[in-house]
Amino acid sequence: MRLAVAVEARLQQTQRIDPRQILASEILTWTTTELEAAIERELAENPALEVKDGESLPVLEAPAPPPPDRERRLARDYAGDENDDDPMDRVASSLSLRDHLRDQVGQVASGRCATLVRCLIEQVDERGYLMADMAETMESLRVSPEEFESAVDALQAMDPPGVGARDLRECLLLQAEYLEQVGEGDPLATPVLRRCWDDLVAHREARIASRLGVPLEAVRTTLHFVQQALTPYPGNAFRPSWESRPKSGAALVRPDIVFRRTEAGFVVEVPGDYSQALTLAPLWQRLAERPDTCADDSMRRYVREHVERVEGFLQGLTRRGRTLRAIAGALAELQQGYLETGNRAFLRPLTRASLSERLGLDESVISRAVADKFAQLPSGEVIPLDAFFGNAHAVREALLMLVSSEDPTTPYADEEIADLLTAQGFPLARRTVAKYRGLEKILPARLRKRA
Repeated sequence: MRLAVAVEARLQQTQRIDPRQILASEILTWTTTELEAAIERELAENPALEVKDGESLPVLEAPAPPPPDRERRLARDYAGDENDDDPMDRVASSLSLRDHLRDQVGQVASGRCATLVRCLIEQVDERGYLMADMAETMESLRVSPEEFESAVDALQAMDPPGVGARDLRECLLLQAEYLEQVGEGDPLATPVLRRCWDDLVAHREARIASRLGVPLEAVRTTLHFVQQALTPYPGNAFRPSWESRPKSGAALVRPDIVFRRTEAGFVVEVPGDYSQALTLAPLWQRLAERPDTCADDSMRRYVREHVERVEGFLQGLTRRGRTLRAIAGALAELQQGYLETGNRAFLRPLTRASLSERLGLDESVISRAVADKFAQLPSGEVIPLDAFFGNAHAVREALLMLVSSEDPTTPYADEEIADLLTAQGFPLARRTVAKYRGLEKILPARLRKRA
C-alpha cells in the first residue's frame, strides 16, 4: 500500500458570528444595575476605556414611591428629607381603611343591614374596592339581592368617596357624584362617566362632545378634572407612610426606562445610557492608528485587542440605549391611557411581535431588551416592562365594564361585545369573548336578560 500526499484547493463557505454582535446582544439583556457593574469592571480592567472630560457617570437615586392621595391633594410646597419621620404622620396614618369604615357603620345602616355591611367591609381590599362575589355572599349569608344591594349602597355612602366600588367606572362615578353634591364637582363629569365610558377610555373627546351636545373645550376641562380630582384607588390614603418605605439595606428596583409627563406630552429617559460619557482613550487611539510606534508585535497585538474591546463595548452600549429608547417611545405612544392613569384597564393590546414589526426589529431583540427590566411611570410607580404586553387582564376588565353598564332588558350578545371591544382597541373573536366571559363567571345574554 502506497501513501501519497496531495494538495487540493477547495472553495467552502462558512458562517462566523462577529464577537461584537455577541457582546451587543449580551449588553442588551443587562439591567441598569448589571450595566453599571460591567462599566465599573471594564474601566478597572481596560486602560483603553475612559470617561470623557467634563462627564461623569450619573448615579440614579432609587425612585421615590408615589405620595399618598391625601398628601397629593394637599399639594405641599416642600419635600422633607426622606429620613425625617414626623410622629404626627404616624398617628394620622395608623388608622386602617377597614377600621375607618367600621367606625361609620352606625351612621349609614342599622339592624340586619348593618350586620351585612360589616361583613362586606372585611372584603374591601387595601385599594378600597369591594371584592365580594355577589352570588357567594348571598348564599353564605342567606340574603336577597335587594338586601345585598342595600348593604353595598350603605358601604358606598361612607368615607372616603369611591370606597366599595366594584370596578373603576363605579369608583370614579361615586367620587364625581360626591364632589358634585358638596359643590366641588364638574357638571359634565357624571354624564361623561355614565354615558360615554367607552369613548373616555379610547380618548375620543370629539365624540363625547357630540354625544353630550357640549363644546369640545368643556369636555377637555372635564377630562382634566377627572384626572386631577378623582383617584382610581380611594383606599391609598389610609396606607401608613412607612409601608411604602423599603427596609434599611433592602435591595431597590432600579428603573431601566423612566416616563415623565410634560406639557408637551410624555418624554422618556434611559438612565443606563452611558455611551456618551465613555470614550476610547486618545493615547490608545493614536497607538492603534500608528502601530509602527509600538515596540514589537506583542505590544501591537496588546493595543489592538484592548482598542477593539473598547469599540465593541461602546457599540453595545449605544445599541442598548437606542433600542430601549425606541421601545419606550413606542410604548409612550401606544399605551398613553395606561401611563396617564396607571390602571391596567387602560392597557391596549400589544405583543412583542407587533412591536417588533412597528419598530423594524427582530422579535428576539424586543424580548431580550424588555426581559427583567423595569419602567417608572409618571406617578412614580415602578413596574416590570413585561406589564405592557399580554394584556388579558385589561381585556377582562373591559368586558366586565361593558356587561355592568349594559341595559338589562337587552343585554349584549357575544358578537356585540366582540364588536364593542374591537372598537375600544381589543380585537377579539366571538369565541374569545365567550372564553373570557366564562372565566369571569358571566352568564350568556339570554340568561342575563331581565324583564
